[in-house]
Amino acid sequence: MSRFKAAGIHFAISTVIYLLLAYFIILVWYPDILFATDGGWRGMSMIAGVDLVAGPLLTLIVFKAGKPGLKMDLSFIAALQTLCLLAGTYVVWSERPLGIVYVDSRFQVMTRGDYLEVGYPVPVLDRFDDNPRWLQVTVPDDLMAEADLRKKHAGAAANLALASERYEKFNPQHPQFKESARDTQLIAEREGGGAALTAWIASHGGTLDDYNFYTYSTRYVYRYLGFRASTGERLGFLDLQPR
Repeated sequence: MSRFKAAGIHFAISTVIYLLLAYFIILVWYPDILFATDGGWRGMSMIAGVDLVAGPLLTLIVFKAGKPGLKMDLSFIAALQTLCLLAGTYVVWSERPLGIVYVDSRFQVMTRGDYLEVGYPVPVLDRFDDNPRWLQVTVPDDLMAEADLRKKHAGAAANLALASERYEKFNPQHPQFKESARDTQLIAEREGGGAALTAWIASHGGTLDDYNFYTYSTRYVYRYLGFRASTGERLGFLDLQPR
């Protein structure tokens, strides 16, 4: 067997493993918009470097038919690739988003690290069967109750997106959501904002009053997410990177 055939076989096996992992990354761990906004693509790129490039390349380099110790060399490559692949997969899995939480006029993508960083237990969200989980924290209408809630989470930089005890399924028709859209005039005043809003109307029709925009933030992006004002239908991102 030539080294190129050996490397080809290694690559074929690695491709099968990679496609299996891609299924979980794209459809289970980072579904929908999370794949592009919260590291799914980065995770796949990292795994591809180990699984599809490094392993077969090492086989191509060391393989020589009849070479003494060849089995040991190939076993070492397989073990090294497996360890690196497991480590990379664990990182991608452990940093996966747990939910997209709306509160205080913005959507925040929450990962287990966000809770652990402030000493909160990682919430179990199995009661929400959506994937991804779109959640909301409904702030009490009573001012004293709201103050108590914010005081309770003040040690977490007052980030109410961490208030998992108040998680509910996201409702785009909820009054607190409909009333807290970003002022399109302020968006227009940002660099490129006016052009982005003009392009949005050209693409979706109507007027700006037909749409609501909300901040959407993750570890990697900070953007505006647009909804149809009348129905609460999620339409996509406004093509603008706020300063």
